[in-house]
Amino acid sequence: MARDLEKSRSKVGADPQLQLARRRRRKVVKSCTFCRQRKLKCDQQKPMCGQCAARKLPECVYTDGFNFQLTSDELFSDKPNVSLIRRIQELEEALEKSSLDDQRNGSGSASSANCLDSQDDKTAPGEPGSSDTHTSTTSTNGFSNHGSISGPSTGSSTSVNYIEPAVSATGSKGPNKLADFSVMRLKDGRFTYYGPTSIRAIITASGDRFVAEYVKVWNKVKAELNASKTVHGRQLIAEYSSLIFANTGSLIESVVPDLPPYETIESRLHEYFDDPLHTYFLFLDKEKVLRDFSKCFMPGYVTNSNDNVPRRQVAMLVIPDNNNYFTIGVVLMILCLNHYKTAIPASIQRLFVSLAGFTTAKSMFVERAQFLLLIYIFRVYNGLNGSGSAHLVSLTSLLCTTSMNLGLHKDIDKLYAGQSPTVGPLQCLKNLWYWTLFADLNVSFDIGSPVFVTSEHFDDAMLPTAERGRIPLLRNFLYVSRRCLHQLYDRSQSPSTLHFVEQLTTFIEREFRPLSCYTDLNLFSEIDLFEIMILSPTLAMMTNFYDLTRLSGAELSIRVKNGFIKSMLVGASVAVNTILRCYELDEQHPPTVNFQQSKILTPSLNLCVLLLNSLPVRTLTETYGLMFHKLMLFEKGLIVSLDAGSSDGPTLDDLSVPDSIFLSFRGIFLKFCSIFDELWKPEKAKMTHMLWKSHYFVIIMALERVNRTVFQMGLEYRTQVEVDYDWPKLGNDEVSDDVVKMLADQVWNTYSTGITDLIEMDAGDFLTDFDMFAGE
Repeated sequence: MARDLEKSRSKVGADPQLQLARRRRRKVVKSCTFCRQRKLKCDQQKPMCGQCAARKLPECVYTDGFNFQLTSDELFSDKPNVSLIRRIQELEEALEKSSLDDQRNGSGSASSANCLDSQDDKTAPGEPGSSDTHTSTTSTNGFSNHGSISGPSTGSSTSVNYIEPAVSATGSKGPNKLADFSVMRLKDGRFTYYGPTSIRAIITASGDRFVAEYVKVWNKVKAELNASKTVHGRQLIAEYSSLIFANTGSLIESVVPDLPPYETIESRLHEYFDDPLHTYFLFLDKEKVLRDFSKCFMPGYVTNSNDNVPRRQVAMLVIPDNNNYFTIGVVLMILCLNHYKTAIPASIQRLFVSLAGFTTAKSMFVERAQFLLLIYIFRVYNGLNGSGSAHLVSLTSLLCTTSMNLGLHKDIDKLYAGQSPTVGPLQCLKNLWYWTLFADLNVSFDIGSPVFVTSEHFDDAMLPTAERGRIPLLRNFLYVSRRCLHQLYDRSQSPSTLHFVEQLTTFIEREFRPLSCYTDLNLFSEIDLFEIMILSPTLAMMTNFYDLTRLSGAELSIRVKNGFIKSMLVGASVAVNTILRCYELDEQHPPTVNFQQSKILTPSLNLCVLLLNSLPVRTLTETYGLMFHKLMLFEKGLIVSLDAGSSDGPTLDDLSVPDSIFLSFRGIFLKFCSIFDELWKPEKAKMTHMLWKSHYFVIIMALERVNRTVFQMGLEYRTQVEVDYDWPKLGNDEVSDDVVKMLADQVWNTYSTGITDLIEMDAGDFLTDFDMFAGE
């Protein structure tokens, strides 16, 4: 093969015409373009030569000032690319001025462009591809139209929109529009978005004439590239081949025996699109999914089952011509949500691992992002997040990367104009992006890291809306909460966590019903449960920002302390009421399946896991931290032995907090117990038994019961020490810090002995003592 390549090079070198082309000297053009084209004598006067002035032409264009040479063919073609050259010159001047401004002011900005391009799959990173068709688009926002050109076609063609850059002469003022300089690559239903520093964007922005010339050059390179692939193999195909030619057999074929009948799958798909798992999210199109199902899932012969209902088993899975395995993955993920539940066949799990692990551009289908988001929903829906969402970090990273590679973080209406037959309704793509941001926010908040989609990736100003509804509520939440996290991790300034609390409080008061609708079980039936999916992370963030204020060592006011306590109690109340309401819905609409005997949750209780996410565990954990701090560290001003006759805690009708008197510790504890007591009433025994089937609810129930016992134990020990040392008779100013520390140590020693005995109990006895199986 190497000899063949060498012979090919020798033939090229022996071609007289090619040798002549190499030897041809590129001359500098001194006359204006008009005189050169008309073969007139140009006096080379500037800015307007005599010939152009005599004919009253609008402009006289010279090319000798552009610092590079053009051939006559290039100059005198039907459409000289002089406009491109002028823009290059203007850009150079703008960049030079911007550099000078940067040196003077330390800041600057560049002009922008949006470029949408399509390139052949067999090309390298810098090549435009030979199977592209470029079409013009309407000028908007200071961008001008560009003409159209069709290149030589060697395969299926694609159409794209292209917008030329309109370079600003100032360059140093205004927003950084250079961030929007981009190119979209489309091939066989796959989309890849490239930003301003990509070579693809630079090539496309150079104009259609340059792209056409570059295609010719790259066609020569492709011959060498294809020859190399023939010798060394096509490594990027390995991931796909694992689906069909794995050592243990085809992953696709191995799924077929584990599939339910064709009619069952079809029925499950229809059920999904009537379920909150779809109606809340709306990032899939029913018609498209059903169409993909009918194309990829081939039924066999009709067979009679035990119930004498004719059914057809799936005989084979047909892979689309463009190798978009994710259309199959989306259907299978829907089955996991409403058919397999948690008992997913091993063959399907292996296929999912392979699909999620694809790392090539050949996997950049819209369905890949939909598939990954469905996996995220499945894990949260079944309480498989892991500690602090640890099991979701890598998945969410893949989801964000895929969505941005698809260009979903940009103007979808422009990028995907005319692509609805391929990708479905564009509103579904927008919703897909919003839920990607939601997953990114939740996981980043839970794991304690900056969001993956930064402000450099996406302009949050595109989120807020005055519209009402589920998706508008989601968008407004994302706007407020992402701003908080951006500022929290901004190393250039010290964030105000209390300011974050104020923003979230304002958001709740503006976007939600009166808080009593969520904390009063009698009013809870009036709300749309979708609201809980947005209210839960809002309350979790509010509580956490209060806690961060406490842990930062800042001087805490009465208002801050009371606000922290109230946000925790509100979160606990919302969580408990959601559980009770969801179980009530299951009781009102009993399913055909006997869930009491099965190992899975009833539908609404299962949905409850998705709605609440990490709120209950966060509320219980941070409540424990606060109580421990108050009981064990002997905070001055807190005397629990005097709380015996106090009220049962603050009202939860709103987020207002008193700023003149501390909330009673004993009253807080009683309020905490009364909220969770609703789950332990004898008449709720069937519900308690149902909750025990879920790992998610087991953690909540066990954590609450442990917290309650620990609080009670600590309260007793703290009260006893106060009484023994006549603490209530002493003023706070009369007690030294050493005495406070001594009393705190005594409480801790007594408490430590008691908690050790509790922790060392047998797990079975431990849970039985908490009556977690009451009424069983």
